[in-house]
Amino acid sequence: MRQHVLLALAGASALAFGAPAIAADAPTNSGQLLLEARTRYELYDPDGADAEAITTRIRLGWRQPIAKTLAGLIEMEAVGALEDAYADGVHARPGKAVIQDPEGVELNRAVIEWRPNPKLGLDVGRQRIILGNARFVGNGGWRQNEQTFDAIKLTAKPTKAVTVTYAYVDRVRRSLGHKSPQGVWRGDAHLIQAESDLGAIGKASAYAFLLDFDNAATQSSKTFGVRLAGARGLRPGLSGTWELEHANQKDWGNNPQRYSVDYDLVSTGLKTAKSAVSLNLERLEGDGVHAFQTPLATLHPFQGLSDVIGATPAKGVRDVFLRGATTVGTKQPLKLGGEAHDFNTTVGGQNLGREIDATVSTPLAKGWTFELGVARFETQSKTYPDATRAWASLDFKL
Repeated sequence: MRQHVLLALAGASALAFGAPAIAADAPTNSGQLLLEARTRYELYDPDGADAEAITTRIRLGWRQPIAKTLAGLIEMEAVGALEDAYADGVHARPGKAVIQDPEGVELNRAVIEWRPNPKLGLDVGRQRIILGNARFVGNGGWRQNEQTFDAIKLTAKPTKAVTVTYAYVDRVRRSLGHKSPQGVWRGDAHLIQAESDLGAIGKASAYAFLLDFDNAATQSSKTFGVRLAGARGLRPGLSGTWELEHANQKDWGNNPQRYSVDYDLVSTGLKTAKSAVSLNLERLEGDGVHAFQTPLATLHPFQGLSDVIGATPAKGVRDVFLRGATTVGTKQPLKLGGEAHDFNTTVGGQNLGREIDATVSTPLAKGWTFELGVARFETQSKTYPDATRAWASLDFKL
């Protein structure tokens, strides 16, 4: 299997270097080549185990117009490990920590797109779905194997300021890949979101996610929520920002458990053209037995870049954090980011740990981006270990 994966990666990598020329020579009325590549070194070092990985991921696809309002898209994805001193989340590796990047070759997307007018869109097939800030529904884009959905998605814009999205999902193709018993969740999921631009008040959204999984019954839930995010000028070049969000989650479908828990987010900050800083409180409630979960989320940007806290523990998580970012330079700008987190349970106020994160990224050439990152999680709790995650990645996107 590894030989097949590496051959696929080698062929796609060769194409990556020639892709700009291919795209430039293509007729304007032809299809569109889709190409993304990433090579990443990752170190994960929790107490009692460690792991190192050098992985490469290629996504290669084609989008072809079929008629004036109709197009088709197909995309393959291959993930290979050049250094595999890690457990990949599918195969156990004694003494090694988990870095969830299993090797494999998969059909990533295969979708028919119908756009009869600018106010209506329909996508049918295996597709990428990202709703809002991806806190509840996303593609898990930081991991090498993307999360995609076998779905029918309808997008409508009844007015210029309002967007309504509905998706029916019967398969979730998770980042663990098809070789994992939990790599594909089957069932019935209804994803509904309405967004409206309220001008000076901000951008408001309301959502409902009804998840009923046949082979992941305990992840079946119904979530209803509202969100408001905006910015207001304080003086030339400086704006105040805010985010407010509340959601309630209950058991749904064939979930054998019974519970009702809440999610809350409060954020306030400042931003300029090149910098931003915010103070945030995010609360995923637990009752000691059940907790608010986000099984379809893109998790990496939330609750610290170490990814130590994934699924919400039974006693919940209250995350108070400071986040900042700035851009230095103009020709080849450096993007600097940092976060500081303090985690406590929502039941009993037990301290779960503290974390400091730092990232730096820069474009190297057209389509190429380089990133360095490090995250350090420290705790005196027995719930999680002290851990360090560090990485260096080179990304290409056509």
